[in-house]
Amino acid sequence: MSGLNKRKKMGMIALCASLVLAAACSFFLIDPLAWWREESEGDSPQEAFPGVEEPALYPPGEVLGSRALNVLILGLDHGMGRPREGYERSDVIMIAHVDGGRKKTCLLSIPRDSYVQIPGHGRSKINDAYALGGVELAVRTVEEVTGMDINRYLVLDFDEMRWLVDLFGGVQVTLDRPISDPKTGYIPSGSSLLNGEQALVMARSRDYPQGDLERVRQQQRLITQILYKGKDMAAYPGAAWFLSVALDSLESDLSREEVIGLAREFAAFPVVDVQGGVAPGRTGMAGSASVYFLDDARLRQLVRSIEEQCKVPEEFR
Repeated sequence: MSGLNKRKKMGMIALCASLVLAAACSFFLIDPLAWWREESEGDSPQEAFPGVEEPALYPPGEVLGSRALNVLILGLDHGMGRPREGYERSDVIMIAHVDGGRKKTCLLSIPRDSYVQIPGHGRSKINDAYALGGVELAVRTVEEVTGMDINRYLVLDFDEMRWLVDLFGGVQVTLDRPISDPKTGYIPSGSSLLNGEQALVMARSRDYPQGDLERVRQQQRLITQILYKGKDMAAYPGAAWFLSVALDSLESDLSREEVIGLAREFAAFPVVDVQGGVAPGRTGMAGSASVYFLDDARLRQLVRSIEEQCKVPEEFR
């Protein structure tokens, strides 16, 4: 083999090795430049590449300012034998209120059987709004019911939630009592790292003493743990790629830049306080249907506390 061919071959081997290393670093969210800088900091005060600006590991997040943010989260459940198409009721209806300082978040759940006025369609269960008019009607209905301005929305199927939980490496939860539901599955009491399938058991099960009301509280616990996990992961160099992959699987009007910006803001604080509450009301009947009648006066009290103090009083938790 000639010297020239030998050098070409060695060059190709070096290039391939570099590409494999770069791919591995991206996959495991490692910043090789930062590692190199730490190792060589004591050896040389110079920059890694003098006069050359290193490429950003992810684009700068969009600055959202100091205003509060209300994000409507809708969860569709096509599982349990239902067809993928044709079942478009939202089983999860939750508002995530993020305070202006990005140090607190309040989750307000509206039970899916809440009997409300759906604009243009009369009174019905609130989970019909998405089926009747998509996310636009769902947003408008929630705004009229709560009096809150919805700034952004996020829609995901339960199967997508399962995928997200697995993407995040699971979520840690502690249960006071086991979940043993023949229709969904089993989770033992105590502390557990739930994978996506187990998270669906927790989100779907009705094996709770308080039925659907406790079910929405368990869904809040899952969302809270995902927020905490996302905050921890936001500090890693590959977070932007990770968040982009997650966002691509959802229906949302949140841009990648906004998501990255929020993640960076959350990551900057040592602790993020997340509180959850449920819209107050009572169960009853509307014709032959079992429904949930909202207590409008107490709901206004809860919304006011969330918007003014980002606080959920104990009576609504």
